Amino acid sequence: MKHIKKYLTTALFLLGCNCSPAELESKEAEVGSDSSAVEQEEFAWATWETCSQKPGDHPCDFTLQDQNSNEVQLYEQYGKVILLDFSTMWCGVCNNIAQTGETMVSDYGAEQFVWLTILVENTHGDDPTTEDLQRWAELYGLSHPVLGADRSIVDLNAEDGYPISAWPTIVVIDQEMTLHNGINGWNETVVRSWVESLL
Repeated sequence: MKHIKKYLTTALFLLGCNCSPAELESKEAEVGSDSSAVEQEEFAWATWETCSQKPGDHPCDFTLQDQNSNEVQLYEQYGKVILLDFSTMWCGVCNNIAQTGETMVSDYGAEQFVWLTILVENTHGDDPTTEDLQRWAELYGLSHPVLGADRSIVDLNAEDGYPISAWPTIVVIDQEMTLHNGINGWNETVVRSWVESLL
C-alpha cells in the first residue's frame, strides 16, 4: 500500500500551450459552418479553447515520428483510451515494461485502447534517431507506435512540458481526450485500474 501511495502522490502535469494550434484551425476549416452534427462530433477538439496537461483538461496536441517514419498525432487517437509512456532507452524499468504495451493492447483491444511509447533519450542520453526507435520496436517485438521526442517535452516547472522526474512517466487519457491520471515510475496494478475504469 505504501508503494501505491508513493506512486499516486507523484502529481501530473503541465500548463501546456496557449492552444490555438494550427492543427485545430485546420480542423475547424474542414468541419465548416454548415456541417452535420456527426462531423462536429468527429472533430470535437475544434471547439476547445484551451489545452494543458493538467488532470481534467484536454492535453495539447502533438505530432511525433514513429519507428516507421510515419507521423503520429495525439488527436488522431480521439475515441480511444490512450496511454502515453514517456521512456528512455537507458532506463531499466522502461526496458522491463516495454512489452507491457503489446499485452495491454491485446487485453483491451486495439479498437478501444492505444499505448504510445515516447522515447526521449537513446542509450547514450541523446535524442533518439529513427534507427533507435526501430531497434527498440524490434528488440521487444512491438507493433504499437514508438515515437521519438527530446528533452523539450520535459519541464519540471510544469509550464512548457511534462514535469517528468522519473522514467518512465505514464499518462492516461480518456476517449473524449481528457487527461485523467499520471504517474512518475511504474505500477501495473494502478495503471491497469485507471485504464479499465475508462473503458
